Formats: sequence, structure tokens, C-alpha cells
Amino acid sequence: MRRLARLFPIIAAISIAALASCSPAPPSDVHVGYVEAEFVYVAPPKPGWLVAMPVREGDSVQAGDLLFELDKDQERLIYTEVEGRVAQAGAQVKDLSTGARPAEIAALQAQLDEAKARLAFAQSELDRSWPLIEDGVVAKVRGDQLIAERDSASARVKAAEEAVRVARLAGRAAAREAAQASEVSADAALDQAEWHLGQRTITARVSGRVELVFHRQGEYVMAGSPVLALFPDDALKVRFFIPQAELHKLAPGKLVNISADGLPQALQAEVSYIARQAEFTPPVIYSAGSREKLVFLVEARLPAGSELRPGLPVDVRLP
Repeated sequence: MRRLARLFPIIAAISIAALASCSPAPPSDVHVGYVEAEFVYVAPPKPGWLVAMPVREGDSVQAGDLLFELDKDQERLIYTEVEGRVAQAGAQVKDLSTGARPAEIAALQAQLDEAKARLAFAQSELDRSWPLIEDGVVAKVRGDQLIAERDSASARVKAAEEAVRVARLAGRAAAREAAQASEVSADAALDQAEWHLGQRTITARVSGRVELVFHRQGEYVMAGSPVLALFPDDALKVRFFIPQAELHKLAPGKLVNISADGLPQALQAEVSYIARQAEFTPPVIYSAGSREKLVFLVEARLPAGSELRPGLPVDVRLP
């Protein structure tokens, strides 16, 4: 009796092993995987105070919806400054393109009229005195003086005419080109200031659901620090492992069937990635029925709107 009692644990172990060996093995074309999500982490490009955040965890958003907003005081000041520089550059271009002002041209015209009057008077004096000079009544030196005064008045007339002509012209070509280049530079600076101002208002680039919120209104956020995480509509994928002998069954673009507990019917997922390098068999929960030591990671993209959740184990059936 005692001998039988000592043999009972051994008999029980043998019986359990026999029962286990008789249990049906899982199908060879079924692999156990798990669901994984690719979140979109939204962060500001520059630091600042978080002044508005109209979304909460669980809210659905569409591309273009407001997610959060940072303070804009510094960016508004820079924009106003650059806006003034644009106006100044435009005024300089206009000034160099139109020539002198009408009042300035009128003043130069008056100087020209005065020079012409002096020339007429000098010519009249010379014409009246010349016969007397020829008769010897008036000294010849007086004639030389009158000729010099007439030539001087004529030169002043020409100078005044040239001043009026130049005043009516636009600025020099080089000066106009410099002013135009300054205007282009100011316009570009204004566009840049406007872009920086716009970066303080962060909108969604993809549609999805707000999954996690890391910062709250009133906090100071550093550049590149995620404020929230979005769960896009097409964020889910399935990761599973297959042995080398089954690699020929899969290729990017092929479909695999996905089933899970509580799922009414199987889903189809598109293979998007197959690892080139083998790795050791992961924990048995991810490789049921596999006898291979080395396996390859495969990722398959789930269709948008699937009801599966990240971390959920699934069965993957190969085509």
C-alpha cells in the first residue's frame, strides 16, 4: 500500500503528459499576435504658455480642428514691427520711382526762370554797349566784362534746366533696384512673422480621437514636448511572428484574416512590413504552435474603424 502511494505522483504525471499529448494542436496556418497602435504625438515647435485647450481625452477631432493654443504676445509684436518695415520699403520704392515732389520741381523751375531773366538782361546790356565799344567810346575791357556776364548767365540757365530735368526723372537704376530688393526682403520677413504667429495655434493634421493629454491649460510647454496624443482612425496594426518555412506565403500587400475573442467575424488586415532579420522565438503567448527557434516579425495594417484595442491578443490566419 505504501509502495502504491509512493508511485501515485509518478502515475499522475504520466497521465497528465499523456492527456496533453492527445490534445489537438492548433492549426499550422494560425499564429497568435497582438494589436498595436501608432499614436500621433502633437507638440508645439516653440515653447510657450498653454492658454487654450478646447479638447479633452476621448474627443473626436477632424483634420483642421483646433487642438490647443499658445500665447502670442511676442509673435504679434514681431509681426507689427515687420509690417512697418514693409510699409517703409514700399514708400521708398514709390519715392524713387516718381522723382521729386511737385513743390520741389516748382522751386527749381522758378530758379530756371530767374536764370533766363538774368541771361536776357546780360544779353541786352551787351547788345546796347557793343556799338559804343566798337566806336571806342566805351573801353574794350567793359565789353569783355559784359561778354563774361552773358556767358555766366547762359551757363546758369543750362544748369537750372538740367536740375529741372533730373528732378522730373525717377531715382537712379541702382537705387531703385536696391529699394525693390529691400521691399522683397521685407515681404519675406512679414510672411515668416505670419508663419511664426500661426504656429502658436496648433490644429489636427489627421482625424482621430484624443487618447492622452499630457499638459493642461496654464502650464508652460517646452518646444517638442507633446501636449496630447491622437489615436488616428487607421492607427491599428497587428504584429505576429512566422517561421522561415512560411515566409513564402506572405508579401507586402497580401491580406491575412484576424480573429479575436468577442469579434463577431474575422477582419482582413494588409501586410505592411516583414522583417529581413530573424530573431529568437518570443514568449509562447505570441507563438502558439510554433516549433521553430527563429522567426520573422510581420506587421499587418488593420482597416480604419475596427473595434479592436491595443494590446488585445488575436489569431492570425495566413492565406
